[in-house]
Amino acid sequence: MKPVFLIVFGILWNVSIFAQSRSFGTLPMIQAPKSKSRINVNGEIDPYKKQKALEIFIKLRDARGDFRYPVPAFEMTKDVGMVASMDYNKLQINLEEKAYNVCATFADTNAAIAFLLAHELSHYYEKHAWKRGFVSEFKDLAIGLKLDSLQDDVANETEADYLGGFLAYSAGYGFFDQGSAIIKELYKAYGLGNKLPKYPSLQDRQAMSVRTTEKLRRLIQVFDMSNLLIAVGNYSEANEYLKYILMEYQSRELYNNYGVSILSDVMTNYFNANELRFRYPIHLDLESSAKDAGIGNVRQLLIKQAILQFDAAISMDPNYVPAYINKACAYALLGDPVRGEFYADVEARKIAEQNKDQKAIQDLTILLGIIKANKGDTLRAKELFETAKMAGSKLAGINLNILNREPLGDGTESGGSRSKHEQIDNPSLKSLIMANEFTNPKSLQISNTITFYFVPAQGPSSFLFISEQGDKSTYFHCTKPGYKLATAKKIAIGMNSDAITSPTAYGNPKNTIETPNGRILIYKSILFIIGKDDKLERWVVYSN
Repeated sequence: MKPVFLIVFGILWNVSIFAQSRSFGTLPMIQAPKSKSRINVNGEIDPYKKQKALEIFIKLRDARGDFRYPVPAFEMTKDVGMVASMDYNKLQINLEEKAYNVCATFADTNAAIAFLLAHELSHYYEKHAWKRGFVSEFKDLAIGLKLDSLQDDVANETEADYLGGFLAYSAGYGFFDQGSAIIKELYKAYGLGNKLPKYPSLQDRQAMSVRTTEKLRRLIQVFDMSNLLIAVGNYSEANEYLKYILMEYQSRELYNNYGVSILSDVMTNYFNANELRFRYPIHLDLESSAKDAGIGNVRQLLIKQAILQFDAAISMDPNYVPAYINKACAYALLGDPVRGEFYADVEARKIAEQNKDQKAIQDLTILLGIIKANKGDTLRAKELFETAKMAGSKLAGINLNILNREPLGDGTESGGSRSKHEQIDNPSLKSLIMANEFTNPKSLQISNTITFYFVPAQGPSSFLFISEQGDKSTYFHCTKPGYKLATAKKIAIGMNSDAITSPTAYGNPKNTIETPNGRILIYKSILFIIGKDDKLERWVVYSN
């Protein structure tokens, strides 16, 4: 059995850029004309609204995870006229209470607010203020007039919609496709006409938002596909998908997952089974033997490359626990238990305890147990595995069985065969592949050799991903949120993971992937994505 064990201004920026106000939309601001613009000086900000918006802002800030720059503050104001804005003099993002009230009319209020705030954060992190400051320095010259163009403002605003939408998605607010509707409602609430000075028409702004949303949808799909490819062991393909995203957007999670993909590839192809007895708690945020010196050198180089990716994630956020855990795992695999223990028991544990992150603490305890076992201290390893198991870690129980040379159950081999008739909606994935009939597939070129296909509505409650590389294709048929039907073994969304791994259902999985919030259970042709509360969130039938 092959263990798979994924988890997935230090330099101060000069903010003396001339004051710049940018707001939501596809232009620099929704700037009401003076006749419509006013300052509300009476009354207090609703504390509930301010607290709710602040919590959303903090989640977005943390999801961006880029602490190389000073982090903007947040304020809700009674001002009316700019919706939301980035004040570079105060290094502060402002959200008008009136704009909050517009967001509250949408079914998913949190996602609507996240869309506004993520847009402003994207302006800041993408340094869209730079040009404004530069133009101000040369405003008396012809070149300054050319630089200060509406076309460039539109480009920046569209990019902020696009990258802000991905930030909101990565912060857990889902794919929000109501940008065009928000623009319309904001114009209405602020009493604005169809046209504003120096702005395209309302209809054009809405159309631009719709196109940006479609581009965002593709980026999110590429991200999800990269994680699924890692789950089924297609690491080199997953690397290409991650590199595609990193060309457009950088975050701690992406660097972390890129490192995980590299490390997992090394563990699969450059270690033999005797060298990898245990399952490492590598965090995805998400078989050949190798004994000769040449392969050993390649193994070390690749592990060090993975460490560089974890370091990149840590450089963006020094408190990002998954990257520390993965870095500790990498040093343990590199044969450097001293540094492995340091990053696990000192660096990562301190942050995990500060954050009261119980899952991270359990995973660190498991890793320390693996390090002790590899050093021959079986007694201490057993104590550590038992401690993590008592705290609720399923992975600790698996490693304890390995340490005690006990069988892991029937799932490692037979689980896959039980899922061969699985299907989501109709017809089955096998039938779709044989007929080669897919409903309106969309395509995207990921690299010179890889094409990504997405079928948004393969069934009433499902979608399909396909990765094609040469004559090889990998298919994932995925449930949509709220999928009501059950699997062939009567497992449905919301059920506990114990029901899935029961001998009467699927048994123990062939492999597992640890994530910061839960796990992925991997069988021969089906994946179960488990959330933080140990409940099934969605499942995927695949053909690899």
